[in-house]
Amino acid sequence: MSWASSLGLESTRFSSAANGVATVTLARPDAANARNQQMRDELKALWTGIADDADIRAVVLTGAGDRFFCAGMDLKEAGAVETPAERRDRLRASRDIEQLAALPQPVVAAVNGFALGGGCEMALACDLRIIAESAQIGLTELTHGLVPGGGGTQRLPRLVGPAVAAELLLLGRRLSGPEALEAGLVNRCVPFESLAEAAAEMAAAIAELPPRAVRYAKELLRKSQELPLAAGVDVELDALLTLLAERQARA
Repeated sequence: MSWASSLGLESTRFSSAANGVATVTLARPDAANARNQQMRDELKALWTGIADDADIRAVVLTGAGDRFFCAGMDLKEAGAVETPAERRDRLRASRDIEQLAALPQPVVAAVNGFALGGGCEMALACDLRIIAESAQIGLTELTHGLVPGGGGTQRLPRLVGPAVAAELLLLGRRLSGPEALEAGLVNRCVPFESLAEAAAEMAAAIAELPPRAVRYAKELLRKSQELPLAAGVDVELDALLTLLAERQARA
């Protein structure tokens, strides 16, 4: 993709297959694939490009190596001297996790290793999650005297329910792959050796479906967490009528 090659990526990798599946890899293995400002900026640019690319129908997000998906915030960078206002403006300007959640294409998180703090939040922002049996996932910010800042406190309860979310957050618990599956945090748990193939197959299956319908379905699922039931049902019907009209126009 010409737009991706012009980004000068250093902490992430991007690849796109002929079947319409793009893969984004968090690539700071020597730093536990932690999220520094460079990675946030690169991801922001990647999500912008992917959202505008009609040839991409599904995305896989994973981490480089076999130990870390993403260990969360780069605490070394976070300890650098900056004023509270500078830190606020820097972090609010990024919001790459919100861009990830808002992508029109479905995203499959292939959690290959530790997904902690912001790494867990990235996985939560994806539509589907497959985790390796050997991986661990959790919102561990409280163990550092912090709280999540990338939507973790909002998305986790919607996914696993408030009681389980409270236990995970307030105790800073890490779940193993099988535990994450049991809690409803992920869709599938597979051996590490099968993870990449399983995620690619899931994304490819999505990419084979009619893209307009897929995008509407993703948007409707998102609205189900935001709208009252009656309003959501109306939006759903509007989407169906639009797709039926487009289908009739093509006939």
